[in-house]
Amino acid sequence: MSDTFWTALSACATTAAFGAVAWQSILTRHAVVTSQRALGTAERALVASEAVALDAARARLDGQAARISVRISEVPWPPYAWTPSGMPVAPWPNGYEWHFPAKQDERIVLQATIVVKNHEQSHLTLDFAGDLYFSAERRPRAATSNLLFPEQAITVFLQKDFTIKELSENYEARQARQPLPHRVTGTIAAHDDRDNGVTDTWDVELTGCPVKPVEEREGLWVVAGSNLPDDSGSDSLEYATQPSRTRTYWISRQRGQRLPEPTFTIDAPNVPPAIGS
Repeated sequence: MSDTFWTALSACATTAAFGAVAWQSILTRHAVVTSQRALGTAERALVASEAVALDAARARLDGQAARISVRISEVPWPPYAWTPSGMPVAPWPNGYEWHFPAKQDERIVLQATIVVKNHEQSHLTLDFAGDLYFSAERRPRAATSNLLFPEQAITVFLQKDFTIKELSENYEARQARQPLPHRVTGTIAAHDDRDNGVTDTWDVELTGCPVKPVEEREGLWVVAGSNLPDDSGSDSLEYATQPSRTRTYWISRQRGQRLPEPTFTIDAPNVPPAIGS
């Protein structure tokens, strides 16, 4: 046989071998894609089952949670004048004027009365933080680990004093449609004695623009009036009468172990595109 025949035969054998390798590669790729998709399906099923279990655990804790209410019952207007005792008792006199800079450091107290009530037949623990004070002589700051008896209501004050200059900055921020820089803030947290239970938290806040400039008289400020009929001007303050609650779920409060948030989605695996037939 000629050399041409053997050369052609060798070429055919090489081509056949290459085709076999290519086909094996295609089969392997199909197998990898199939296994990755199966793994992704299994992972999604696992995530879904875990989410359902966590959701059920949260629902159980919701059903056992103590019933507590937190509401702002009163916000005095006109705002009170600051006193060294820490207990403001009277508003600034009607028509009082602040001339800047001579009187810009005089102070006003923004204050809200907050009522926390236990609607259960068991004791609860209250923890306070921020600008919260007890209704007592010289207004002691509200602290942690306060016992709230069954069906008991407790009153605390959210209050802080500001200079007239600081409150004028609130007014200027509102005119510029920017967040008000000066605010009274506090946090109220409540829980019962169960280790595997919940902690309810309320963030309370009071701000606003209780003073305004006198038109055509530079550097002169007065207590703000109202834009509403039959209202003295309290609409210049901003607060939520019934603050929003956030809830923390515990596996063990003592050990600091929280119940994870349920997750219903996972990141899609990096699956190669399907190979066309």
